[in-house]
Amino acid sequence: MSNAAFIDDWNNIIPFKIKVTDLEKPTEQFVYKSILQFFKLMHYDVSSYENMYNDSNETLTMKRVELVARINYIYQLCSDSKQTSFLYVDLVKPTGKKIIHMLKVLLNYLFYTNMVKETVLEKANICAQEYSELNAKLNHEQITKEEKKIRANKINRHIDDLKLHLPQLKNQIETLQQRKHKLQENISTLKANDQQLADKIIKLKIEHSELAELLVADDEASSVREIKQSLTREIEILTDTEKELQQAYQIHVSSINQIRPCNALLEKMLLFGMDESCKNLRGAIVELNSLCDKLRKQRNNLTNLSDTLQNNCEELDGLLADKNQELEVRRKVLEKNDRKNDSKHLEKEKRLKALDQANEIYAQLLVVQKAEMQRVIVMVERALKFIK
Repeated sequence: MSNAAFIDDWNNIIPFKIKVTDLEKPTEQFVYKSILQFFKLMHYDVSSYENMYNDSNETLTMKRVELVARINYIYQLCSDSKQTSFLYVDLVKPTGKKIIHMLKVLLNYLFYTNMVKETVLEKANICAQEYSELNAKLNHEQITKEEKKIRANKINRHIDDLKLHLPQLKNQIETLQQRKHKLQENISTLKANDQQLADKIIKLKIEHSELAELLVADDEASSVREIKQSLTREIEILTDTEKELQQAYQIHVSSINQIRPCNALLEKMLLFGMDESCKNLRGAIVELNSLCDKLRKQRNNLTNLSDTLQNNCEELDGLLADKNQELEVRRKVLEKNDRKNDSKHLEKEKRLKALDQANEIYAQLLVVQKAEMQRVIVMVERALKFIK
């Protein structure tokens, strides 16, 4: 590459512009500014070198040595010959040939870095991302391991606690089993008592049905009452008829009493002989006497009928009273038996309900204890698997 082409390439890329005269007779300041601008383009930290010429001689010398060492590292890295070096004297007393060669090497290195920067940055970003992912995964695995350790410690402590509680749980299970056997015995006893009660109920129902057969039905009682009422009405009618007949009989008796003196007079007159008018009166008297006899017979018949009906009514009243009394006694006996049976049934039902509730409570306790034991067994198996 010619010096003119090099100068053009340099000035197109680097803000610090150079001229041909600078390359022919380079100075320390020219070399310093060129190197400083190159480091800036390479994104190096050059804050410590920007004002180094204002420092003391000793500090200036140290910073020159550092600057030369950095340039020499790049210069040897990119140079064709490993024997080529950039020395301290090349900075303090530079020569044109050496400076041109060194600047060309730095420019080529800058071209190379700019060319591969995107690829390198992409790969670097990928590597950085992979590194962050691996680091995050490693941290997650570490956290998971710590959590597993903590969980294992908790499980072990829980297992130890469960081992301590196992005897108590066994005692509780034995106690519950004993209670269960007792409850089963009580239930069998209650079932036997229920069977006895059922037998008693059947016997009472049989007795009730037998008593019900002896009872007079409501229809029969109502028919008897209707018969009694109809007989009572007939007795009242016959009593009224009897009163009317007695009144008529009294009238006829009074009439007969009035006729009897006349009849006696007529008989006396007949002894002396009478005419046809007297015969007619005699015939009328005979008819009246026969009518009186008929009325007496009817009165006697009606009196007998009335007495008979009265006796029948009295007998029916006595029978109804006996039946009503018998019904009342049987009703009271049945009500008393029903009350006794109801109270016994209520007591048995209460006892059965209480025992059922106790049985349900013990069954729930057994289910809870079984679930707890199952959960303990599962946790122990998980802990054993985790330990393995």
